[in-house]
Order: sequence, then structure tokens, then C-alpha cells
Amino acid sequence: MPNPSKTAPESYARIVGRPALVLALLAAAWAWQARRRPEPEPPAPPPSPAPATPAPPKVVAAEVPPPVPAPKPRPKPAPRPAPTPAPAPAPAPIPLDREALARAEVSLDQASRDRARAEARLAEAEHALEAASLRVAKDLAESRTLSGRVRDPSARLAAASTKGGFLKGERDRLKKELLAIERVPAPKARALMAKNAVAKPTDGAEYHFEVRRNRVSFLDLDRLVEMVKTDARLRLRAGGNRGRLSATVGPVGSFSLHYEMGRALPEALAQMMDPRDASYNLLGWEVIPEGNNRGVPYESTLSSSSEYARAVNRLSPGRDTITMWIYPDGFALYRQLRDDLHARGFLVAARPLPEGTSIRGSPVGSLSAGQ
Repeated sequence: MPNPSKTAPESYARIVGRPALVLALLAAAWAWQARRRPEPEPPAPPPSPAPATPAPPKVVAAEVPPPVPAPKPRPKPAPRPAPTPAPAPAPAPIPLDREALARAEVSLDQASRDRARAEARLAEAEHALEAASLRVAKDLAESRTLSGRVRDPSARLAAASTKGGFLKGERDRLKKELLAIERVPAPKARALMAKNAVAKPTDGAEYHFEVRRNRVSFLDLDRLVEMVKTDARLRLRAGGNRGRLSATVGPVGSFSLHYEMGRALPEALAQMMDPRDASYNLLGWEVIPEGNNRGVPYESTLSSSSEYARAVNRLSPGRDTITMWIYPDGFALYRQLRDDLHARGFLVAARPLPEGTSIRGSPVGSLSAGQ
């Protein structure tokens, strides 16, 4: 157990602080005395001379020694200024990495192309959405119209009744016209002045050639007619043709074909019917050449690789007929071709044409007569 009578040893700070405290007290006392000391009076002026009188006895005063000044505390040294830091050296310039720059440019171009493709896809999607919206709106309108017709068919019934009455009147009128025609006496038969016992109308497939300027050209009229059927079907399905249809198809080889079609019923009847239910007939066609130097001369027809030889070799002599459209400057070549075809057993029909007249046809035209 520790002994309480013993004192703890003093610290070093207290031992050093005692003389400093004493010096501080002495400095404070000296400052107080210096402040209370009276200021010395100014010296009096010397007295003016007076008559001599006996001087009184001098009184000598004891001198008081001045107080000892307290030692002044030493001023603390001024702090040294901090040394100015040296300026940092300028950073070395970064070298230009051309490969990285090229890669960055390639990446930028790729990003631009990707953005352009994305914008194109977005525009395409917007167009598709707009088209789909239009289709939906159209289907909705058609469904509303159809539902209205189903709910209230009176208007259609009235239109059908009116149309039926008109058709009955037209039928009665046509019957009267037929009866009138039947009552007309038949014309007397008249013999033909130019008879040809060899020529006869064709009843099989007919293939056409143009003979002009001593050159012969194959006119593939069958393919052109098939193109007319397809073209007319598409145009009528698209709509917009009210009454007459006119267009051109081809070319096939050296020729195109211009055709015209019209409604089969009279115009008064066709206007009362639904355009989608109307039927059309071919009114006529006209061949349009594509160039002036078409066809081959007679010497080339003897070669099996010529267009004329390839067309004729596909035909059958006993079944098919060859029709030649002849201009005034092609009769010499026609006679040579006709003799060769007769030798092979073909029927040949000749159709002379004046110069400047195009090859035409219609449902009311005449049939070719071959010999």
C-alpha cells in the first residue's frame, strides 16, 4: 500500500515556470511605477538682480536614488517566412496517337451508319404503321357500310326493282326490232365475179408474217393477244375505267400491239349495273412496228437459225395456216416464200396492204382465206 505522506515529484514545466512568473511580476510592477511617476517641471527663469541682502542659511536636501528599472522581456524573434515553392515544371506535350485517332474516326463512321440504318428502319416502321392504320380504318368503314346495308336493304331493293323494269322495257324493244328484221325479205343471192376454187377460209391456228421492203418479219400475234388479256384484266381490276379501255402491250420481237376494249352491254344498261359486274369485249387492235430495219431477206430465211425459219419449223403443215401481210414493195419476196411453203404443204393466206397502212384487226373483220 503506498505511503500517503510522501509528495509527488514536481514536473519539469512547473520548475521552469516559476522564474518566468517572477520576472513577469517584476515587469508589471515596474510598468505601474513608471506610469505614476510625475513629470519633471520646467526650470524656472533666472531671477532678476536684486539689492544685496543677507543670504539665508542654505538647506541641503538629501538626494533620493532613482528606482532600479525592471529588466525588459526579450522580444520574441519574428517568424521566418516560409520558403517560396519553386514553380512546377510545365507538363511535357502528349504525343498524337494517329492509330487511336483513326480507330476513333472508324468508330464514328460506324456509329453514323448505324444511326442512319436505325432511322431508315424507324421511317419504314412508321410507314407500315400508317398503312396498317389506313387499312383498319377502311375495313371499319366497309364493315359499317355493310352493316347498314344489311339492316336496311330497302334502298337496294328499290334500285333493283327500277333496274328490272328498265330491262324489261329494253327486252320488249329488242323483240320488236327482231320481229321487224324477220319480216324484211332476204336479199337475192348474187354470184361472185372472182371465184377461186383453191382458196378457203382457215379453220385452224393462224400465224402471221409481215413482208415489206423484200424482208419478212414474224408477227407473234398469239403472245401479244395473251399480253392484252393480262393487261386488260389488271387494268379493269384496278378500276377507274368507265366505258372504254385503251392501252399498248409489248414489244414481242419487232412489234407491239395497241388495243381498245368496251363494255359488252349498251351504255344505258351498263351505267345502271355495278362496274365490277360489267363485261368487256375487244373492239379492235393495231400492230405498232418498233423499227424500220426489221425482218430478214430471202437468203437468210434459208438458214435454220433465222427467226423466220424457227417460227415456220414450229408449225404443222396440215393444221396451221400462214398469213402474210404484204406491202407493195414485198410481192416479189412473197411469191418466193409462198412457193417454198406450198412445197412443204402449208396453206398460205395473202393480205395486201397499201403503203403507210398498219396491220389492224377487230372481231367484225374478215377471216383469212388460204390456198
